[in-house]
Order: sequence, then structure tokens, then C-alpha cells
Amino acid sequence: MKSRSWLVKLSILISFCVSCDIRTSSEQRFEANIGFPLPDEKDVLKDEFHDMLSDYALIYEVKLSTTANFELSKKIKPLVCDKVQECNWSLDENGFKYQCEKGLTVYRVYFDTLARRVTYEEFAD
Repeated sequence: MKSRSWLVKLSILISFCVSCDIRTSSEQRFEANIGFPLPDEKDVLKDEFHDMLSDYALIYEVKLSTTANFELSKKIKPLVCDKVQECNWSLDENGFKYQCEKGLTVYRVYFDTLARRVTYEEFAD
């Protein structure tokens, strides 16, 4: 009877965890996949996660303070590469963009330095 009680408690815990949509934060995912953290001085504008069974889409958008915008621009400038590579930073119309495909997952970052917005997108197919 004790083992059955333990099994029921475990089942409840697992269903609770699944229902709470426990996942790695978008902030941590950005740092892990892009290689550096976003500056601290920012406001989160959008943090969406769409789960489609084995596929998913994550969109994380922040607005940086003026100081954070300058710091991030300074950090990315030396990473800009004109060569065609799998994962690289390049210049974009109003700032920088990053594109990377690892396996079935695509990572994109758009950094609009004029609007001080960073949009991180992660898609798995």
C-alpha cells in the first residue's frame, strides 16, 4: 500500500510540473545559444513560447536602455563577419542580425540599434 501511495504522489507531482509549463527562461536560452547575456537594463516587451508537440517557437523581445544599447552594440561589432558561415552576426538595415541553424533548430536575433530593440527567435522543426 505504501508503494502505491508513493506512485500516486509522484504522478501528481509530474502532472503539476507539466501543467506549469516549466522551461528554461528565454533570457537563459538567449545566453546559452548566442554566447553572451543581454544587458541588465532592459524591459521585456514579449516573451512567447508556442509548443506544438515536438515543434516549438519562442519569441523574446526586449527594449534596451540607452546605455545597454551602446554596450551591446560595442560587444557585437567585432563579431560581425562578411564571410558566409553557418552561425554569424552581420549588419542589418538598422543594426545587426544573427542567424544560426543547428540540426533542426533555427536561432535568429534582430538588434535594431535605432529602436533599441532586440528580438530573439528560436524555432524547432
